[in-house]
Amino acid sequence: MPKKKPQLKRRRARATASGKAKRKKSAKAKPTLKQSLARARKLEALDAGKPSFRVSREKALTSQPLALASHPFRNDDFPQTHIQQISVRLDDPDHPLTLTWTGPNAGSQKTGPFRTSPGAGLRGLNCDNDATSRRSGSKCTPKGTYPVQGFQGRLNSDSRATYVTWFKQSRGIALHYFPIVPKYAASHGCVRIQSVDVARLIQDNSLVSDTQVVVSGTWTKPPKQWS
Repeated sequence: MPKKKPQLKRRRARATASGKAKRKKSAKAKPTLKQSLARARKLEALDAGKPSFRVSREKALTSQPLALASHPFRNDDFPQTHIQQISVRLDDPDHPLTLTWTGPNAGSQKTGPFRTSPGAGLRGLNCDNDATSRRSGSKCTPKGTYPVQGFQGRLNSDSRATYVTWFKQSRGIALHYFPIVPKYAASHGCVRIQSVDVARLIQDNSLVSDTQVVVSGTWTKPPKQWS
């Protein structure tokens, strides 16, 4: 028995050394904020391609019969009656989205509020800060006012994200339907919409440049941020 003790000590020493090596390797593998921002910018670039289609007032006036046939959520008086403003509040838990309409039939349209989930942000970033929220690669939903820039069927980075309405396309930021909308900030920067019908309503009744997206309110750090 005494002869086996040195072997046991050596095994323990090897196990301790191995554990330290694994912890050291794990620590090295953790990305820095700079690396995380660089990776996030690549993801933004994947989604920031040209939109599949644009709907301006002029285009809608010349192609209305076709538009009504292919967009069942479009109101009968479009584009005279359309969404003037899409307001997104970053306040937990519902992050409410409301619609302001303009035109002869504005009073009969749905306005909300509708439940959404905005960007969770990169780990360590405070998305409630205006400048940080607008930073490329931050995975925050940018605060401010932005015109609708175009539309797409689904995001390039995630096919689950459908009925996409761009408002900060250079960063790959849009309003869209998504099947997972928790009561805290959870997206990569986009505004996830809980109802697919609301996402379609927005896409079908918004005009490029005319419809404005306003993001405001108080962002709260979620249970988990992106790395």
